[in-house]
Amino acid sequence: MTREERYISLDHMPNTRDLGGYETQDGHYTKAHHFVRASGPYECSDHDLDKLYDYGVRVTIDLRSDFEKKAMASRFSEDDRFENIEINLLDTEVVKVVPEEVKEYKDLGGVYIYALEAHKQQIKEVFDVFLNHLYDCVLFHCSAGKDRTGIISALLLDLAGCHDYDIVKDYSESYSNNMEIIEQLEENMDEATRAYLNSSPRYMMIMIDFLREHYGSAYSYLLDIGLTEDEINDIKDSFII
Repeated sequence: MTREERYISLDHMPNTRDLGGYETQDGHYTKAHHFVRASGPYECSDHDLDKLYDYGVRVTIDLRSDFEKKAMASRFSEDDRFENIEINLLDTEVVKVVPEEVKEYKDLGGVYIYALEAHKQQIKEVFDVFLNHLYDCVLFHCSAGKDRTGIISALLLDLAGCHDYDIVKDYSESYSNNMEIIEQLEENMDEATRAYLNSSPRYMMIMIDFLREHYGSAYSYLLDIGLTEDEINDIKDSFII
């Protein structure tokens, strides 16, 4: 699949795309209509909801903080066609985009490392949802569909065995996709954290390097956070063809 084929054009969710169609290092491909990454659905139209349902989406995972969910309610939570699951990936009620703890880091690469290490339980909960919905199309999102969503996407693509350059490329597409909503996102950010809207390929490379150095792979990371080999293999097998 090309970038254009992965992209799901919606009225008000500009960073929504399928994780299918990436070639793996052993000659397989990631399956389409299984994992969809997205920006926040707080202003999506009825047409958007219908299009995602017709696309196959049945389960949604909201990775946002309590603050974000109160400020910008998810329309998935109002539509009983979708099973909407909330997992606060940053583990704080008041965070707007990034937690206070990450300000000691120099850039978003540090933020992603922080998330991998500090929020293992929440990441396991996300993968437990994937495990419980092996044959469903699952959409997961945060506000911009870039950082928290990007971490989960990178772990999935690495688990499938995709090339690092595809993982980085998939991540870096978020900035251009989000241009039309950046002003709105900035309203919920202070000046010091607006730089976090960028998605330089270097940030994801930093996270991948950390993953390789400390765990070896997403597979080993998922073992470390509590999934079994059989569970991890089931998720992987459901994602490749």
